[in-house]
Amino acid sequence: MPGRNVSKLHSMDALGVVTAQRGDIRAERLEERINPKVPFPHRHDFFQVVIVTAGKGQHNIDFNSYPLKAGNIFVVKPGQVHQWYLTKGTRGYVVEFYLDSLRLDLLEKASLQSLYDAPDLFRPGADLQKELRFYCEKMCVEFSEKKIGGDQALRSLLSLLALQLLRTTEAKSTKAKKAEESFMREFEGLIEKNFSEQHNVDFYARTLGISPKALTMRVLRLLNKSAREMIHERCLLEAQRYLAYTTLPIGEVSYVLGFQDPNYFSRFFRAKLGLSPGQFRDRYSKLD
Repeated sequence: MPGRNVSKLHSMDALGVVTAQRGDIRAERLEERINPKVPFPHRHDFFQVVIVTAGKGQHNIDFNSYPLKAGNIFVVKPGQVHQWYLTKGTRGYVVEFYLDSLRLDLLEKASLQSLYDAPDLFRPGADLQKELRFYCEKMCVEFSEKKIGGDQALRSLLSLLALQLLRTTEAKSTKAKKAEESFMREFEGLIEKNFSEQHNVDFYARTLGISPKALTMRVLRLLNKSAREMIHERCLLEAQRYLAYTTLPIGEVSYVLGFQDPNYFSRFFRAKLGLSPGQFRDRYSKLD
């Protein structure tokens, strides 16, 4: 079976070559991080940007597998389970941060939150790659040398890095579209905080100050899926993480995710994936 490091969200002081705390920005070279302090697979409570400049390999983020090669940029969001396999000679940068480490005068608060929606994998053009590598190289120097004003320099460089990543995926939005995006971020944030305890649409609608029907129709119009589906998808993803990456008994997994009846949890899981929780765990363990 794979490693057992996904029940916990590891903070910045648990990883990295140089210890860092919440509020810090850590920039290190990828070649120094091939074998992490917390064995793979694992997940953390901070953002991690991985820029590959040379080498080959594979990077698994949740249940998606991506090629790891020069020019690829990965954004690992808080809570995602990931692991990488790197060939000898792989080089690049690893930048780690919390949202509150970014400069609000350079990035709007709404833009910061949209980092959660950024794709796992970017592959920008040559000019932008060169610019992003410049930022990362400067960040590594500032982080290691710790000169006067280094923290401010790191924040500025990181904010420029994040801004350029967002610009590659975000088109200019109309005022109405921005309002809808803000609403969806609020709804998704509520799901992230409460999915393991609250599975009913009524709770989320009440918290958002609208009726369950209005919430369902609004989400359906924007995403072509129901609010209930979004809640269930988040529960299902967490269930897959626990089953694939931990040895926690299936009954315990159901309780952790707010299902008081393990049989109901098993029926829910099978209805979504066509496999029982036990079958999913067995199938995934054979891939190790």
